[in-house]
Parts: sequence; C-alpha cells; structure tokens
Amino acid sequence: MDLKSVLELLKAVDDTDLSKFELNDGDFSLKMERGTGESKTVYVTAPPQISAQIASGPVAAMPTAAPAAEAPASPATAEAPVQQESRGKEIVSPLVGVYHKLSEGKDVKIGDKLKKGDIICMVEAMKLMNEITMPEDGEITWVACEDGDSVEYGQLLFNYI
Repeated sequence: MDLKSVLELLKAVDDTDLSKFELNDGDFSLKMERGTGESKTVYVTAPPQISAQIASGPVAAMPTAAPAAEAPASPATAEAPVQQESRGKEIVSPLVGVYHKLSEGKDVKIGDKLKKGDIICMVEAMKLMNEITMPEDGEITWVACEDGDSVEYGQLLFNYI
C-alpha cells in the first residue's frame, strides 16, 4: 500500500463517525482508534520505506505507537519491537533481488560483531549473487529479512551500532 492510498484512507475514515478502524494487507497493517476527545491514535506496521514516508507526511502530527504496545507480545516475538525501536545505523539493499543469508554457521545474527568489509549476506539479481558487505565496524542489532525474501532497492536488510 503506497503513501497516497494510506492518506486517502485516513481522510475517508476521518470523515466518518467510526471510533475504531483496522486494516491488514499483507505486510502492512493500520489501526486507528478515536477517543472521546480530539486526540487520535494511529498504529502502523509497514515495510520500512512506507513507514518512513508515513512518519514524514501529514499523519506525523498524530501520536503514533508500535503495534506491540496494543497487546502483550508472545515470548518468541518479545525482542522484535525493542530491536526495531533502537535501530541505530541501517544497511539497505543496493539493488532489487532475492535475499540470501550466508551458509550455515556463517550466517549473520543479532549480536554478531563484524568488521568493515565482512560479507553479511547475498542479494541475487538476474541469476548473479551480489555480496553485501559491512560498511564499517559494528554489532548487528536487527536482521530484517529471512532467507529467500524478495528485497527492493533501498529496503532495510540490517541494523547495527
């Protein structure tokens, strides 16, 4: 779902007397709740490039919170929201393709301390495997993709500090 569609949807919902609205569309979800006062709460989960567009657009004036705040997270996913909030520096895909982690035992995980130039993953494009390397020394704080995921140009792959 693109930014224009999200903004049109927000305006359409705002023009109604609905007190709650929730939309789930693949990897994009939007939940809005209207209280008795003028304040509005908007929860958005989207791919990083869409989240950044939404946060910088007209919606940014409304208070936002992570979806994990609305319900207790299961123990298996309890770490994910914390890692997403403290992102640090980002490593993004330099091309469109398919994300591949490194061979077993060499794959990059949260907490790995890497040196500048270390290979962290591969992005396959047009049957060619392109090495993605660490831009500087750092520690991985979040892995955004699973093996075999399609990635877009500029899509977040890793966060590090």
